[in-house]
Amino acid sequence: MIELDHVSLTLGSFLLDDVSLTINRGDYYFIVGPSGAGKTVILEAIAGLHRPDQGRILLRGEEVTSLPPEKRGVGLVYQDFSLFPHMSVIDNIGYGLRVQGMGGSDARREVAGLLDEFGIAHLANRYPGTLSGGEKQRVALARAIAVRPDILLLDEPLSALDPVTQERFIHDLQRLNREDGLTIVQVTHSRREVRLLATRMAVIIDGCLMEEGDAGVVLNAPRSREVASFVGIENILDGVVVKRAGGHAVVDIGGLVLEAVTDAPAGEAVTLCIRSDDIAPGTPGDLGNSVAGVVVRVVESGPIAEVRVDCGVELIAAMTRRAARDLCLAPGIPVTLSIEAAAIHVIRE
Repeated sequence: MIELDHVSLTLGSFLLDDVSLTINRGDYYFIVGPSGAGKTVILEAIAGLHRPDQGRILLRGEEVTSLPPEKRGVGLVYQDFSLFPHMSVIDNIGYGLRVQGMGGSDARREVAGLLDEFGIAHLANRYPGTLSGGEKQRVALARAIAVRPDILLLDEPLSALDPVTQERFIHDLQRLNREDGLTIVQVTHSRREVRLLATRMAVIIDGCLMEEGDAGVVLNAPRSREVASFVGIENILDGVVVKRAGGHAVVDIGGLVLEAVTDAPAGEAVTLCIRSDDIAPGTPGDLGNSVAGVVVRVVESGPIAEVRVDCGVELIAAMTRRAARDLCLAPGIPVTLSIEAAAIHVIRE
């Protein structure tokens, strides 16, 4: 559906450097990375607002590198909504239809359907300056899809919304992708949005494509330490394979020894990645690794408790707040951590 073929693009001192990625029809594709990484630049290049210095952009199998934005058939929604302040909601949504030459009665019928679809019919005659952030976002989304694009580009659409409005908007986006088959490309900083919505994703850091692929694979089995850190894996530990045992590698991470599933031979430097919810405090089980330590800190956040444990190296475990309280976990309390060998992702140097 969308292909960037070795695209490089310079904007002032910023360089998007030789980025190639493929977005399939029906994907909910996320572009993630730190601020200033080039995420929005990629989105705007797809939309036709920037022309690459090198490389090609293809939409639906056809090269569009030199094609102007209005001929690309994509919808673009910015974080700041970009509604026309002097137009009512109904006129904002119908703007693209009028530009396309749709007649008045047909355009009114289309806009009325969208007002109902997004639950904003009561806002039809209001102006953007009188709307809440969530209302503006729904109007901006309705305006973007009024012209029936098969590609929708979203630049951090949820970042300015309150949690309740975010949930409603997420439902709208899921419906457009799963029920209507709309291909969506979204820029975000939020790992939660990625986990809820993404089918595939790309990680961009300093203008370079670090990794792309199935969202579950990138989130849970990244290929580099840098990507592992960005996608939020809490325990990233450098070590050396000291021996092999029963198909597993025994890895020394600064005095703490863990078994992990990998083909790495003895003597190889590796990085172990362990998500906090794959570490179980409490009675040792048959999980492959039992590690003794002392609780350093317990931080509760909503229903979840993050438990930091000194095991020679610090490990971070996550559990329900209730479970942490039932185990009487507090600073200075000894605890045993159980970690399944198969839950440890190994990055080989």
